[in-house]
Amino acid sequence: MKRIVMMEGGVETLAYFSHQMAKEFERMGCAVFFYDLKHEEQSARKLRKFLKMRETALVTFNFQGLEKEPGVYREGVGYIWDTYQMPCFNITADHPYFYHEHLGELPKDYRHISIDRFQEQYFKEFYPEFAHIGFLPLAGTELCDGEGQEKLYEVIFTGNYTELSFFEPYIHWINDEYAAFYQGIIDELIEKPCRTVEEVALAHCEREMGREPNDQLRIALSKMIFIDLYVRNYWRGKAVCALVNEGIPVDVVGEGWKKLPGVRHPELLRIHPQTDSLTCLRMIRQAKISLNVMPWFKDGAHDRVFNSILNGAVCVSDTSGYLCEELKDGEGVCYYTLEHLEALPGKVKDLLQNEEKMQEIVTCGRKKVRAAHTWAQRAGKLAEWMEEI
Repeated sequence: MKRIVMMEGGVETLAYFSHQMAKEFERMGCAVFFYDLKHEEQSARKLRKFLKMRETALVTFNFQGLEKEPGVYREGVGYIWDTYQMPCFNITADHPYFYHEHLGELPKDYRHISIDRFQEQYFKEFYPEFAHIGFLPLAGTELCDGEGQEKLYEVIFTGNYTELSFFEPYIHWINDEYAAFYQGIIDELIEKPCRTVEEVALAHCEREMGREPNDQLRIALSKMIFIDLYVRNYWRGKAVCALVNEGIPVDVVGEGWKKLPGVRHPELLRIHPQTDSLTCLRMIRQAKISLNVMPWFKDGAHDRVFNSILNGAVCVSDTSGYLCEELKDGEGVCYYTLEHLEALPGKVKDLLQNEEKMQEIVTCGRKKVRAAHTWAQRAGKLAEWMEEI
């Protein structure tokens, strides 16, 4: 494809990813147009001048541009993407059950992309009516502006925290019987954090109701996204607490951390306001260690891992199947397990006491991540898929 449409003006992080990929598309000779979701009327006029029949593709994240936005969709006519016979590549940065309501009226040439291989399997099984083009994990960005390289933070975590009481109304939204059903799934995921939400939830559904048709099960799973959010925030809070309570200062960047329970040394929990992607990267570059708690991508990777290594911080992370294939322990990352969170503080203390070792770990990992896990590489893979059309 010679022309590519991407999205900005929605979720800041996704726009940042898109702009990183756009640099590579342009380097390859493609023209890139950013459709501004905040200024649709103006952007829609410019979009029509940019589009060329059968020469243009949409590359987006999380259904941006595919939600019947008024600038690109007209009732009775449909999407402008169909008018110009455009393939639409949609990278979903969360599990398909987050987007069940979006998988309705979509452009004719819709192509789904997963960032986790378990999520890919789920989508193929439960949404076979849609084209799934492949697995494309999240990637990292390396800053080269020379700013903020002094190490100001021992350990940093970039991400919000939601207190668990927030999810109580969702657990109890029907009746006590359903609440016990949902709580049973949550309890099993906390006891066995190596399992996926859909694996545990589907097992509980089958035990309670027998084997239901997939079209019914995918609706049921879409009503349980609060379980995914509950367990990821549960472990996020536990990991930060584990360090702070053992005397390790942690700088957290994001909302909600003032409500983290169980903190015995609040002076060691240093809270910074939520900020943009570039500022987060600069803060990571000023950290010795960047903590990662995987957002339930059990066979994928989070951009926080690659961002950390590329910007000079050792990433201390829980595991996933894909991540362990790509990076061995000591290759930019040091692994811990949620099942044995009590070992996490010791691992972090050992690293902080050996700066030479930390530098070796980062140097080793950065070489591998530069070669395979930047947004330029992801754009290159997308370009290959476009050429295959």
